[in-house]
Amino acid sequence: MLFRKLINLGANDSLPFYDKREIRIVNLFALITLSGLFIGVTTLFFIEGSYPTPVVLFSTLASSLSLLFNARGMHNAATYVFVISINVTIFIISQQYVISVANYLYFFPVVFCVALVHNPFKKNIRTFIFFSIILLCFLLSLMLDIPAMKLKGVTENDNQVLLIYNAVLTISLTIILVVLVVRLINQQNNELIQSLNKEKESQLLIGSSLKEKEVLLAEIQHRVKNNLAVISGLLNLQLNNAQGEEARLLLLDAKNRVMSIAMAHERLYKKQDLSRINLGQYLQELTDEIIGSHKQDHSIHVSKETIDVDIPITKAVPTGLIVNEVITNSLKHAFTKHAHKPAIDLKMEQEHNVVRITLCDNGIGFGNLKERKESSLGISLIESLANQIDAEINFTNKAGACVVLSYSV
Repeated sequence: MLFRKLINLGANDSLPFYDKREIRIVNLFALITLSGLFIGVTTLFFIEGSYPTPVVLFSTLASSLSLLFNARGMHNAATYVFVISINVTIFIISQQYVISVANYLYFFPVVFCVALVHNPFKKNIRTFIFFSIILLCFLLSLMLDIPAMKLKGVTENDNQVLLIYNAVLTISLTIILVVLVVRLINQQNNELIQSLNKEKESQLLIGSSLKEKEVLLAEIQHRVKNNLAVISGLLNLQLNNAQGEEARLLLLDAKNRVMSIAMAHERLYKKQDLSRINLGQYLQELTDEIIGSHKQDHSIHVSKETIDVDIPITKAVPTGLIVNEVITNSLKHAFTKHAHKPAIDLKMEQEHNVVRITLCDNGIGFGNLKERKESSLGISLIESLANQIDAEINFTNKAGACVVLSYSV
């Protein structure tokens, strides 16, 4: 229990998977180093030479610092302290004895350690530095022979005993490390599976909640559509009983505006995505409905060139209302009784994320556009709706009235 607590020092559940693995591996190797140093004291019973007390104390302090840093949340510092200190320790011990005792064998468990602490979410240069430190200290241990660092009183018999001791200890350490690391990886794998199971349960709850909200939203859209249909029906009844042409036209305008909104909600209700509709299809159907609702003295050729683009309902409804106002304006004012081949053209274009809708007729045009804006409710409504969706609106005369609406989608 105590050993597990020490290994988990600083490994909080809130940390990412690889960070926790690095912390536990460093703690594990620091504890094994401390255990190895403790076992190393037993060499006093087998050899006559001096015991390397200073370097053992240094390694003990460094390993303890690694544990302390991890406990304090200084995880990166803990890893650096451990890697640097353990390599320096092995290098010094290798210099204190002759090369034949094979103290350099301790570098191999360290290579195993550094490979395990590699974190794919941290820069690769960090792991490269660790391996460079190991390689440098290993090569220096083999290439250098510093007499001033040699321990005194170490006999040939001591060297033979140390060789056997080091071989047995490194093999034992490696086996212990493999067993402990495998257990640690299995433990982390179980934690990961539990975390994934919790995430899966959360996703199922979110999915269920989202489905309920979609059903509710679809029902709301259906009710809005039905309510707007009722309003449209009431306006239609009033339209049939209207006294005078002006009253009839006003009621027809109101009905078509309600119809524009109702059609948008109807298209939403028929789709799985309850927030976006196909603007091209919507404008085609809307144009047909508007033309069909007006009685004309002559047939009007309507050209519709649309594209498939989905836009949010928050932009679709104002767009439909704008198109309704422009077409209604053309039907009311553009054509005289003797107009030759009257026509209305609807054209949609998209460039990058900007949609452009152009509505033109071949009628008499806007006339004095400034005065028309000041006196026309329809044009004022168009400008107000364009502002709501951050759209640019332009009124021009090109062989008739022409309105260009453009905005980002």
